[in-house]
Amino acid sequence: MTDIKLDISAGLLISEGIARKLRPKTLAVLVALIERQGDVVSQQDLRGLVGGNRHGSDAGPKQCVRELRRLLGDDASAAGHIETVGRQGYRLLGRIEVIGAGESQPKVDHALCVGRDPEIAALTEGAALARRGGRPVVLIAGEAGAGKTRLTDRFLASLPQNTPIWTARGQSIPHPGARETFGPLLESLSQISASAAGPALGRLLRSLAPSWADQVPGQGHTRTPSQIEAARPESMLREFSDLMERLTLDLPGILVLEDLHWADPSTLAWLTAWGLRGAPARLLVVATYRYDEVDRSGDLTETLLHLNRRSETRVLTLGGLSPAAVQDYLDGRFPGNRFPPSLAPALARRTEGHAILIDAAVGRWLEQGDILKADGRWALREEAAVLVSTMSASVADFIANEIGRLDPDERALLESASIAGPTFSSLPLADDRDTMEACERQLADLAGGRRFIGTVGNGQGPDGMAVTRFAFRHALFHEALYNGIPAGIRQGLHRRAGMRLERAYGRHAPDIAPTLANHFEQGADLPRAAQYRGLSGLLALGRGAGQDAAAQLRAALALHARCSAPSGDLQAAELRSLLGLGAALIVSDGFTGGELQSVFSRARTLAEAGGDPVAILPVLAGYWNYHISRAELSRARELAEAMDRMKDAAPRHIAMAVHNAVGQIDLFRGAFGLCLPRIGTVLAMATDADRDGAETELGEHPVIVCNKYAAFLFQVLGREAEAEAYFASGMEEADIRNQPFGQAQMLWAGAVIARLRGDTALTLERAGMLIDVCETHDVPYWRPAAEMLSGWARVMQGDTGGFATFRTGQAAYEARNVRLTLPFSLGLSAQMAARTGEPSLAARTLRRAILTARRSGERWYEAELYRQWASLMVEGGRPDQARRALGRAIDCAAAQGASGFEISARAQLAAL
Repeated sequence: MTDIKLDISAGLLISEGIARKLRPKTLAVLVALIERQGDVVSQQDLRGLVGGNRHGSDAGPKQCVRELRRLLGDDASAAGHIETVGRQGYRLLGRIEVIGAGESQPKVDHALCVGRDPEIAALTEGAALARRGGRPVVLIAGEAGAGKTRLTDRFLASLPQNTPIWTARGQSIPHPGARETFGPLLESLSQISASAAGPALGRLLRSLAPSWADQVPGQGHTRTPSQIEAARPESMLREFSDLMERLTLDLPGILVLEDLHWADPSTLAWLTAWGLRGAPARLLVVATYRYDEVDRSGDLTETLLHLNRRSETRVLTLGGLSPAAVQDYLDGRFPGNRFPPSLAPALARRTEGHAILIDAAVGRWLEQGDILKADGRWALREEAAVLVSTMSASVADFIANEIGRLDPDERALLESASIAGPTFSSLPLADDRDTMEACERQLADLAGGRRFIGTVGNGQGPDGMAVTRFAFRHALFHEALYNGIPAGIRQGLHRRAGMRLERAYGRHAPDIAPTLANHFEQGADLPRAAQYRGLSGLLALGRGAGQDAAAQLRAALALHARCSAPSGDLQAAELRSLLGLGAALIVSDGFTGGELQSVFSRARTLAEAGGDPVAILPVLAGYWNYHISRAELSRARELAEAMDRMKDAAPRHIAMAVHNAVGQIDLFRGAFGLCLPRIGTVLAMATDADRDGAETELGEHPVIVCNKYAAFLFQVLGREAEAEAYFASGMEEADIRNQPFGQAQMLWAGAVIARLRGDTALTLERAGMLIDVCETHDVPYWRPAAEMLSGWARVMQGDTGGFATFRTGQAAYEARNVRLTLPFSLGLSAQMAARTGEPSLAARTLRRAILTARRSGERWYEAELYRQWASLMVEGGRPDQARRALGRAIDCAAAQGASGFEISARAQLAAL
């Protein structure tokens, strides 16, 4: 047969020197056939690759096979390269060489990973399941030094070289202050970017995971501090999952997440969300953690509980090595040895099977000449009992002894390296290029002698300078060296490391804000720590990690409070952090929380002190949201008018938010005609605008807000088709952004417009979707409104259990001190009372609703309240009062231009 190759990274099938591009689904089918060369691959398996395991015909796989046969030159009358096996599936007969898929697997001495055959088998089974379209997660648990990383290395190195697959690893950081939101996942994407899957990743990032694209080196662009502040708080969890599912359709992968006990909450949240998804994904996730650290991390405990409920999750708990495993280790490291049979059991007993101690003890004996070659065979110079009795019995003693053997220069260098982290380069250790080169030489010597550290490849500094990457051979080495540094010296080392990195990265320093914040905080440089901690929080907010962002921003503000005589730049940084925290609080707690008001109060003081009138607009917008949510329309209108006078000098997204504020005031007070120009202006501005950047200052996006109240308005105007169009447009905008808060806003509007047209089934459906969004994405603000609408719809359909749901929502609504749309919700309550035969309660509730509307000025629903009163009067046998109420409803609706309400009232009047 012709020599045929598959360039998997480019998706090219090369035959007779001609390269032909494969469709993604066709490529996925060919890779599956290559992976199981000679075996029958079923129609069902292939259908899962090309159609997501949806039920239906086999046309998808058949079409892909037909394309492959045409490209491979198979004769219709002969099997050729691909054989059809009855009705079972297809078998690849001819050999196809895979190129462009080679991954640089870690070099592992297999003799150092013994006694783990069941674990290797479980990992191998997980990889096979992933290739078939499963979603296996393998958790490797053990105490420090149990061999979790070594097991992972051994497994990856054991993968068949001809198996097309990509691998990537993400490492969690020990110190909470240095943790970057989604840090391990970003690290893994950087590795995938440099692998055979890199071209595919580049193509998919922009379409499936735009929030991640600019954060992966080589796939986007470096962001300035202002761009970080302008990042949008959308759900990156779903984007990353979508990306992994699509990326592995073409080429299966293995994602290793190391040291989950140190992971940031957002990475754990992704792992939980990944486990809950049901779509096929050819990805094996391997995660390691120390089981003795789990109780210190509530987030990890919750993640493990969710993952352990899955049938595709395996937990491998590593205990100490048995005497037999120790014997295997000795035989593998010293083939043909003449060691006494008592050595392995004694060594296992003395160390309790601790892999790191066994490896270290044997290494020391070899170094000291206690293990030597005699007559070409390895032997002991001393009695086994003597050697074992003199070795360290604990890991702590062993490491202390090892550190004690370092000369002062080596120890000082390694202590500085421990400040930099578990993985590091010479950048934070040196002040100039010459010193950096000297550091690299010393570190390379230590790594070459396997003393504490090893090399993990090459990297690139921010200016293109080549650097070598090093890593501590074990987390215990890193921890012992770091903890052994006297406090005052450690503080100075952190400060110097931060300044070196800041100088090296220059204008790109915000990209490593979490690392710099940690160094300057530990180094007692409060102004720098406050600024970089604030940037870390804004970075987290831009990645949709609201809780993490709030924690970081609170920490930044605490640091600002400790700074004496802050400069203008420092005050500006504090204002950015305050606005960021305000945005995070709006998403979690809504617009009326006590902490939010404290935040905006301080922000207003800083903005006014700065003398920049535009800087105060986001603060005024925050106050506007506070007052409008409490239905304090007069105060909200004053703020909107004040903002309107300043909007021309504001950034586009702020100006759009101002137009929305004025428009919504007019909507809720019933001046419907004044809203239309504002809606048109915002949507026209959005056409050409960079749509990112509003949420970190405002907590919501103006394009989504505009569609929300436009849908609301056009339903009131009786233009149902346009109302639905605005609802669909706003949902699409929120979905594109993967923004749960925006999705919740639009679903609320969608449920309200369904209620206004009397469609109980649609109201119930959209309210249910809203509850799901609130639960799934932790957006509690909109849930009470959803429960009230859902409860109303159920009661109107005859399900009296809806009363309890409505009252739960009503109580939560009142507890938040939210009063906007209160006349509307009281109208719902009155309708339910009337429906269930309680006219007196319905009448009392309607009187309260009408009085509330008059007092607050929120009169958009007033006409409908009069129409409801008329219905109640008809039921009570008082037609004259019903006619008077309908007359008031018609007059009110006509004056407001509310054609939808007017038509309903006139129809009811005609029916009397």
